Amino acid sequence: FSPGLGGDLWVFGLALSGFGTIMGGVNFITTILTMRAPGMTMFRMTLPVWSLFITAILLVLAVPVLSAAAAMLFADLNMGTSFFSPAGGGQPLLWQHLFWFFGHPEVYIMILPAMGLTSEILAVFSRKPIFGYKAMVYAMIAIGFLGFIVWGHHMFVSGMNLTLSAAFSVSTMIIAVPSAIKTFNWMGTIWRGSIEFTTAMCFALAFVSMFV
Repeated sequence: FSPGLGGDLWVFGLALSGFGTIMGGVNFITTILTMRAPGMTMFRMTLPVWSLFITAILLVLAVPVLSAAAAMLFADLNMGTSFFSPAGGGQPLLWQHLFWFFGHPEVYIMILPAMGLTSEILAVFSRKPIFGYKAMVYAMIAIGFLGFIVWGHHMFVSGMNLTLSAAFSVSTMIIAVPSAIKTFNWMGTIWRGSIEFTTAMCFALAFVSMFV
C-alpha cells in the first residue's frame, strides 16, 4: 500500500514476467512430449531433460497462483476491493498462502535443473552410467509433487492452525526421502569410478556436498 505507482508497476511487471514463464513452461512440456527423436522413449531421456520437464510442470502449476495474487493485490490498490485488507474483511494471511504456494515450488524450480545437470556431470567424469536411473527420475517426480504440499512450513509463526502446521511438518520431513535417494545415487555413481577432477566435476561435487 505504498503511495504512487510503484506498487502498480511492480504488480504489472510480476504478471508480465509470470506470463512469459508460463509460456516457456508450456513450450518445454510440449517439446519434450511431442518432438522427441524416433525411439527416444521417456525413460531413455537424460536426467537434465527430465529435470527440465518436471520444472516446466511446476512452473505451469505454480506461477499462475502468484499471478492471481498479484491481480488481487492490484484490485486492492486500485479498485476498492479487500482481498488482503482486514479493514474491509480481507485476510492478510491469504497473501502468505498464495505467495508461498508459489514460493515453495519455486525452490525446486531453481534446484531441479541443477540436480539434473549434476547427475550428468558426475556420471560423465566418473566414467560410469548414472546409478539407479529410474530411481533418480521417480525421486525428481516425488520432489516436484511434494514441493506443492509443504508451503505452510514458511508460515509457522503466522498464527496458522496448529493441526495444519503439524501436517506441513510431516510432509516436509517426507520430502527428505527422495532427496536422500538422489544423494545416495550420486554417491553410487562416483563410487569406484574413474574420477576426473575437471572444473565441472569439482562444482558438481561441491553441489552435492552443499545439498547434503
